[in-house]
Amino acid sequence: MPTTDSKSTKIVGKEELAHLIAAKAQVALKEADAMLDALTETVREEVAKGHQVRLIGFGSWKLTSVSARTIKSIRGGTPVHIPAGKRVSFSTGSLLAEAAKAPTPAKKAPASRPSSKKGAK
Repeated sequence: MPTTDSKSTKIVGKEELAHLIAAKAQVALKEADAMLDALTETVREEVAKGHQVRLIGFGSWKLTSVSARTIKSIRGGTPVHIPAGKRVSFSTGSLLAEAAKAPTPAKKAPASRPSSKKGAK
C-alpha cells in the first residue's frame, strides 16, 4: 500500500505479498507462495486464450485489440508506424476502486502548548 508521501511509494513484491497472504489466510508460506503462483499462472493462461478473468470486487483482466497507428518520434519528429497487436487490460472492481479512494490517515499535528497567559485556567 502506498505511503502518504507521494514521492516514495512502497512497492509490495511477490515475496512480501506471499508473506501477507500466508499471515492473512493462516497458512504456511510455501502454501501461500504456491497459491500466488497458481493464481498468476491461471490468469495468464486464461487471458492468453482470449477469456476474461473476473474477480468480483477486485477487477478483471482481458485481452484487447490495439489498432495500428503512426506516432511522431521524440527523436527528430519522424513518423513511426506501430503495428496492430493485442494487450492485456485490467479494469478495477468496485471494492478495489473504493479502497483507492479511501482517505489516507492524516499526519498528527504537533501538540499545542498550554497557554501561558495570566488568569487562564
